[in-house]
Amino acid sequence: MSFEQQSASDVLARLKTDLATTDNTATTVEGSFNADILTANSIEFGQTYNEMNLMIEAAFAGTSWGDYLTMRAAEFGVIRKEATAAVVDLKVTGTSGAAIIKGSLFATAEDLRFHTLTDTTVGSAGTVTVKAQCESTGIDGNVAAGRIVKIPYSIPGIAAVTNEAAATDGYSQETDTELLARYLLKVRTPATSGNTYHYQQWALSVAGVGQVKILPLWNGNGTVKVIIVDSNNATASDVLIKAVAGYIETVRPIGATVTVTSPTPLAVNIKADAVGMADIDKIKAAVNEYFKNSGFGLLAISIARIGKILLDSGISDYSNLTINEQAINLVLADSQLPVCGEVVLNVY
Repeated sequence: MSFEQQSASDVLARLKTDLATTDNTATTVEGSFNADILTANSIEFGQTYNEMNLMIEAAFAGTSWGDYLTMRAAEFGVIRKEATAAVVDLKVTGTSGAAIIKGSLFATAEDLRFHTLTDTTVGSAGTVTVKAQCESTGIDGNVAAGRIVKIPYSIPGIAAVTNEAAATDGYSQETDTELLARYLLKVRTPATSGNTYHYQQWALSVAGVGQVKILPLWNGNGTVKVIIVDSNNATASDVLIKAVAGYIETVRPIGATVTVTSPTPLAVNIKADAVGMADIDKIKAAVNEYFKNSGFGLLAISIARIGKILLDSGISDYSNLTINEQAINLVLADSQLPVCGEVVLNVY
C-alpha cells in the first residue's frame, strides 16, 4: 500500500463525487448547504493528509527532525549531546580570610553570570583562585580572558574579580545535522571488537567532541591514538580530553593502550601582492571559516583555495601568493590545526 499526499481541493472533488453517487439530486454548487459542509470537511481532511506526510518524514532518520530524530537515534544507542556550561578559573581579590561560598555570583560587563563551584577563602596575599561555571549553557559562556569583572551582589571583604584565562568547555546542543551524521555512522559502519569505527563512535559520543581521527597501531601493537577537536572545531581543552579518555577506558577492549590528544593550533600566515582594496578582517574571517569547516580533515591547505578567498574578498587580482612563506600547498600533520595568522597584502 502506498501513501499519496492529498490537498483539500483533491478531497473536496472526491467528496462531491461521492455525494453525487449516493444522491444524484443533491446540489453542490458554491454557496449551497452541501458545498459549505463538504468544503469545511475537505479542509480538515487535507490537514490530516499533511500530518500523515509529516509522520512518514519523522519516522525515517534522513528526513526526521527535533525530538523525533532524537527518539529515532536513541533506538540505536545514539543519544543527542546536550549543551554544556563553560567553566573558568576566577582570580578574586579581597581581604585575607574573606569567605567566598559555593554559588557566589560574578559576571561580565554584559551580565553573563558565573557561579563559583566550591567554598573558599581569600589567602594571605589578598587573592584566591576559584573555579566557576556559567549560569547558561552554550558557546556564549566561552568568554575571553579579562571579561569577568563584575560582582553583581556585594560579598563582604571581596573587592575585585577577573579571569586571567578564557572560559572553556561551553558547547551548544548537538544539532540535527550533527546527530544524523553520528546516527548514520553508527548504522552504516561496522563498529565491532574495538576497531577504528568503534573508537570513532566512542569519542564522538562525548558531549563537546566535534570531530575525530583514529590512528591504529600508532606506537606499536595494541596502541591507539584518538585525536579530537571540540564541537567548535577548535583545540580541545584538557577537561574534554580527559573526559574522552575516561569514557573510552570504560568501553575499550582489554589490553589496548589508548592515547587521546588534540591538535595544536598552527598559525597560517598569508602574503600576496594585490590589485584593489580588501578588508583584512573579512579575509581572516573567511580563512578561519574555511579552516573551521575543513581544517581538521585536510591533508594540506590549498593555496588555490586561499587565492579564491582573496578574490572573493574584493580584490581584482593577486600575485606572489604565499602561505607560511611557501608558494605551494601547506602540508598538515595530524597534530596541527590551522588558524589564520597574519595577512599581508601589498597593494599595487
